Amino acid sequence: MASRKLQIPGGMQDTLPGECARKRQLEQLLRQLFTLEGYQEIETPILEFYDALDDRTYGFRPEHLWKTFDGQGRILAVRPDSTIPAARMAAGKLADSPLPLRLCYLQSATKLLTETSSLLCEETQAGVELMGEASPQADAEVIALAIHALRESGLKDFQIELGQAQFVTGFLQEAGLTQEQSAAVAAMTEQKSLLDMEHYLTDLGLAPDVIGRLMQLPRLYGDASVLEEAAKLTQHPLCQAAIENLHHIMAVLSEYGCADCISIDLGMAHQANYYSGTIFRGLVAELGQPLLSGGRYDRLMGRFGRDLPATGFALSMKLLMIALERQGASFKSPIPDIVLGFDAACIAQAIVYAMQQRQRGVSVAIMYGMNAEALRHRVSENLARSAVYITPDGLQQYGKAVF
Repeated sequence: MASRKLQIPGGMQDTLPGECARKRQLEQLLRQLFTLEGYQEIETPILEFYDALDDRTYGFRPEHLWKTFDGQGRILAVRPDSTIPAARMAAGKLADSPLPLRLCYLQSATKLLTETSSLLCEETQAGVELMGEASPQADAEVIALAIHALRESGLKDFQIELGQAQFVTGFLQEAGLTQEQSAAVAAMTEQKSLLDMEHYLTDLGLAPDVIGRLMQLPRLYGDASVLEEAAKLTQHPLCQAAIENLHHIMAVLSEYGCADCISIDLGMAHQANYYSGTIFRGLVAELGQPLLSGGRYDRLMGRFGRDLPATGFALSMKLLMIALERQGASFKSPIPDIVLGFDAACIAQAIVYAMQQRQRGVSVAIMYGMNAEALRHRVSENLARSAVYITPDGLQQYGKAVF
């Protein structure tokens, strides 16, 4: 027990002063960006009833959730994302609100570590949910907002991969695979595990032409020309509708000025099971995993008794911070505008001076028992912008003036 006093559980993280200050700046920037596009901020409880989250079709697997009990012995789960709680809220307390609903949030989410998940158990997510709109224009709005969020944060050279859950579904149905087989092939397609996929399909005893066709699925990624290539491989109605949907979305994204950072990946699948149409994720070379993901989830809301089309995304603030730092951003600890010292007899004057400066928006850190020389040293070490020492004869100032 004693050896863990200074440790934290795996997957959790502390946020140090410099990083925390930068994180708060980014959160405020994103909050303003979301608000300017008509999204209203919500907060949901960190604990939800386990029944609301545990669903193999539209929810999270039990092994992905942190669980506990309430005083009546009912199973509770720590919020693993904000989409399902937002859907619960939209179907309940916001049921009488006019559509469409534009909701946003900046709050934490916590999942158990798995072999395929992020190395983070807990993370702050910044995201939006657009509910009550089924059009490709709505998908494009959300994707464009995700791109604007990354751009405004200062991230460079990122890529948004765009896919369509219905294309994968139709492609695997056309091959005659069972639901279990389709899930296995979809997972290998997502990971681009071509060798494993070929062995698996061969072991199923499929005809060589079927195997050859299915092996094209992980290769359907690149620029918009992939859509034309995909259209030649399948006539399944779900696949054709998915391709047409992506064409519409790409056209609208061009109007937003966002098409330059979009690539297509028709083999994409998300860990969350509730996505039903367009899906996307944000990638950057400095990270080995997506820092942003989202998509359309038209069937999820019905689970809470209100059928509504919906789309949205969530951005990991921690992964965004890591990417920014690896691209050269510096997260220095904030320093006070003034460090303030005083002779023993001048504490009253020091308190009045500090309160006056703070009212003007100037930060003041009172340094008890520190002499003028020590204050000057803090300025020279860039631990403060300026130093003030109060004596019965008046003020002595060192460093850059801030008033």
